[in-house]
Amino acid sequence: MSGSEYFKSAKYILPESQRDEYIKVLPIKRMIVIPDESDGNIAKKRNWILKNIDMPLVMLDDDVSGIMTTESKYNEIGEIIPGKKLRRKLSKEDAAYVIECGFNLAHQFGCVYWGINLNDDSRSYMQYKPFGLTSPVLGPFSAHLKHNLFYDERLFLKEDYDISIQLLSKYKKILRINKYACSCKHADNPGGVVSHRTIDRERQQCEAIMRKWGKDIIKYKLPGDKMSDLLNGIVNIPIKGV
Repeated sequence: MSGSEYFKSAKYILPESQRDEYIKVLPIKRMIVIPDESDGNIAKKRNWILKNIDMPLVMLDDDVSGIMTTESKYNEIGEIIPGKKLRRKLSKEDAAYVIECGFNLAHQFGCVYWGINLNDDSRSYMQYKPFGLTSPVLGPFSAHLKHNLFYDERLFLKEDYDISIQLLSKYKKILRINKYACSCKHADNPGGVVSHRTIDRERQQCEAIMRKWGKDIIKYKLPGDKMSDLLNGIVNIPIKGV
């Protein structure tokens, strides 16, 4: 099932020049067409959304096909099998309910920004830490309540790390629900930022965000021989708590 079928109420933000291509595969009622001059890098597009779409809102990358969770595996008489975990994709209805509960929980915690895990590998499931208040929320799934901060348009990559650090700096907490994760192909899906993601550009953006915040806050393994060295930063937010 594609993301457009799974997130049935989601709208697609696209520039005017791409409208005719999208209309071949997407109903026009699912589109929000923006002027070509508002198009650009991913940070600029995200800022258009923040400036023009009422909050609260969820931003989803178009390659997110669903929301995953990891649960204990049970035997035939209902006992938990030690060490056995089961990855499960939520139904569309359950995913909508999780999003609604996420906004409610963020509001109750006094957070203006929340999200879910990016890694849906069951080995990374943090069963003893169901949520965090100092962990970054990354681009594929990011939910905004009312705030007045914007993405740094100088960063055409790493803009999701940057907005998390901005929000933590100002509000001292953001909510990440660790029980759930995105199912997406952000690393190898054609198009989008993947089309211009190279080792050299990744290094440049790693260096840029480290200059902005300092290596004590965010650090990458540079020079980085593999792309995997450059995709995931080590974030150390000096705020007490989970």
